[in-house]
Amino acid sequence: MTPDEACWYLGISPEDEDLDIDRIERNYNSRMSIYDPIRFAPGTPEYEEARRMRTSIEEAYEYLTEAYYDIYGHEEEEVPPQEKPSASRPDNHSEKHTPKPRGNILLKLALLMTTVTAVTLAYFLYVSSDSPKDDRDYSRLMAEIEQLRAKTDIPASTSSSAPDYADLVERVMPSIVMIKTDSGTGSGFFVSPAGDILTNWHVIQDAGYITVTPQNGKPLTASLKDYDAKRDMALLTVETSYPVKYLTISPRLPRQGEAVIAIGNPKGLSGTVSNGIVSAFRENNTWVQFTAPISPGSSGGALVNLRGEVVGMPTKLRTDGQNLNFAIAPGILSRFFQSAKDKKPRNLPRSSGYTGRDDSEGMIFVRKDESYEMYIAADYIEYDRAARQAAFVSVWFPTERTNRQMKRDPNFKAIQGKDFGPCILLYAVDFDDGTYLHLRTVNLYTDGSIARDYVKPQSQYRWEKPSRGSRVDELIGAVRKYLDRGI
Repeated sequence: MTPDEACWYLGISPEDEDLDIDRIERNYNSRMSIYDPIRFAPGTPEYEEARRMRTSIEEAYEYLTEAYYDIYGHEEEEVPPQEKPSASRPDNHSEKHTPKPRGNILLKLALLMTTVTAVTLAYFLYVSSDSPKDDRDYSRLMAEIEQLRAKTDIPASTSSSAPDYADLVERVMPSIVMIKTDSGTGSGFFVSPAGDILTNWHVIQDAGYITVTPQNGKPLTASLKDYDAKRDMALLTVETSYPVKYLTISPRLPRQGEAVIAIGNPKGLSGTVSNGIVSAFRENNTWVQFTAPISPGSSGGALVNLRGEVVGMPTKLRTDGQNLNFAIAPGILSRFFQSAKDKKPRNLPRSSGYTGRDDSEGMIFVRKDESYEMYIAADYIEYDRAARQAAFVSVWFPTERTNRQMKRDPNFKAIQGKDFGPCILLYAVDFDDGTYLHLRTVNLYTDGSIARDYVKPQSQYRWEKPSRGSRVDELIGAVRKYLDRGI
C-alpha cells in the first residue's frame, strides 16, 4: 500500500492545513463497509481479500492518524496515540491550529507506510506459521520484514487481457508437419514419439507417394497405417532415429468461447499460426466450430488450446460466411488413433472414391452425358461473400456426335480438317435466388486455336432460373458444394 493509497482510504491529504476529523471518520467507515468480510461467504477469495484489506485499513488508520497528530500537533488538546478520533469533535476543535514545520512530510509518510505494509505482511506470515510463536521467532520475523520492505513498491501490472501465444507456439510448432503428395499439399501433426502422424484422409487420398517435412527438418517418406474415409481421418507413420516431439489429444471437448490457435500450412505456407475461439459444436459434438482463420492446405493441422492440447483437426470451412471453420472433435481423433496406432503400414489405396480428369490441374468433375463431359476450373471461382454471388469457369468436352453437329452449325464456320475441342463458358450465379447469367463462350479446336469467342453484350444480360437437373443446375450445385468444401 503506497502513501497515496493510504491517504485515499482515509480521505486525507498531506497538504491539508486542518485535520477534519468528521471527514476522516466518514471515509474510514465507508471504506470499512466496502471491505467488510461478513459480506462474503467464509473461505471464498472475496472473503479473504476483504479480511486482508480491512486489516490493512485499520493499521493505516491508526498509524496515519497518529502520524498526523505528531506532525501537526494541536493547540488545545492531545489525542492519545492508540485512541481513534471521535466522530463528534469538541467545539474548540474548529479553531485554527498551528502546524508544526512540515519538513519532508511525504518522505515521513513513505517511511511510515513502508513500515505499516511490512508489519502487516509479517503479521500474516507470523499467524500462518506452524512454528512456536515465542521470542525466538523475533529475529526471523525482522529479517522477513527487511526483505518485504524492499518489495513494498509493486509496479502496476503490464499484462494484457489477450493471451500471449509465443511460448505456446514455440512449444507446439515442432510437432507440426507439412504433407506433400503427387496431387497437393496439406498438414499433419505427430501424435506419438514413434513418428505417428494424424491428418485428413482427403489430404492423401489417391496419392502415389507421401512425404512429410517436420518444421526445420528434412523430408521423410511416410507410410499409411490406417484411414477412415467417412470421418476423413488418416494415420501415417515415418521412421526416425530419435523420438519426436508430439501433441497430446485432449480427453474432452473444449469450452465454448475458449481461446484456441490453428497451426498448419495454408497455401503451402509452412508453420502458419492463427488464433480465435471455439464458436460452437455441430452434429452431436462431432465437429468443433472455431474462428481461427484457415485456408486450403490447413487440412490435417492442429487446433490446440492454451495448454497445448489438441482439441480438433481443421478439416473444412465455409466461404459463404465469416470465419465458419470446422475441426474434427478430439474424442473422434483419439478413438481413431487408439484403434490404428498398432497396425502395420499398408499400401496406399488409389482411385478410392476419386472422380475427375486430373484434380492436380484444378478440374472438378461435374457430369458426363451423351453430349458433353463437364468440369469446373477450381482456380477460377470468384466469390463475393457480401452479395452471395459467384463467377466461375466451366469446361465442356464435346462427344464425337456433338463434334459432328457443331461442324454442321453455320455459327461456327469450322475450318476444314479441324476438330472441335473444349468449350469454355463463363457464368455468374446468385445463390440467394438460384439464378444465373451466361457471360461468355469460347470454343477451341483440338490444336488450341480459337474457333469462336462470343461475349454477351451487357444489354442482353438476363438472369435466368436453371431447370432442375439441367447441366447449368448441376454446375451451380457443384460450385456451391466446392465453396462449402473440405480444405
